Amino acid sequence: MPVKVDGAKLKIRDVVRVARANGKGRFEKAVLHPQARERIAATRAYIDRTWMHDDAPLMYAFNTGVGLFKDQRVLIADMAAYQRKTVYAHATGVGEPFAEDVTRAMMLLRANAFASNYSGPRVELVERLIAFLNAGLHPVIPQKGSVGASGDLAPLAHMAGAVCGFAEAEMIYKGKRLPAREAIAKAGFDPDFDLGAKDASALINGSTTSLALGALATHDARQLLKHADIAMCLSLEAMRGELAAFDPRVHKARPH
Repeated sequence: MPVKVDGAKLKIRDVVRVARANGKGRFEKAVLHPQARERIAATRAYIDRTWMHDDAPLMYAFNTGVGLFKDQRVLIADMAAYQRKTVYAHATGVGEPFAEDVTRAMMLLRANAFASNYSGPRVELVERLIAFLNAGLHPVIPQKGSVGASGDLAPLAHMAGAVCGFAEAEMIYKGKRLPAREAIAKAGFDPDFDLGAKDASALINGSTTSLALGALATHDARQLLKHADIAMCLSLEAMRGELAAFDPRVHKARPH
């Protein structure tokens, strides 16, 4: 059953179902919830009507720069180029790429963040991210370079560059590491995708890499704990151990 991305109800088990193949070697599909899609589209339409002209008041990242350039207007005519430069400026990661399950979890969780309707990206961007995930297009994302709680800017910028078909980006597709544009074309998509106002910031400004790693680690820890419990119970049974040690009153008295 597909995992519905709505920005509110995604569980760790859902992340794992999408990020990791099941016993048959298949990944669960993700779908953008129709109501989430409507909300994203409506929000973006309002923003486009209200702020996407050069006489509009400044609105951070939509018609301005970011960080130190937050008070500098970006003209609408320069917007697409500025978005690309924002991604390039942060795609500075190094080291071995993340494992496939981490990359897939990142893509799902970023789409889920968009579905919460607080970031303001174009709905086409959200749908492209989910479509690539379902198609098995996995960006090559270096592991080193995150700013951490300030935002996983570097890894997410590498993800963004691949999704948008940047010439320098790479993807894993059907087990092969390819230039992103080649992989996207092989999967039947258009490699060219222009980022709209704020799309770049929406893609890279979040702690999604940390969240992906945390979600998968939490799942694995729970699995290990369950197996440890089972092993302990079987060992106790084999040794004919003393069950009185597990009396709830003992543990209430000494609440380890």
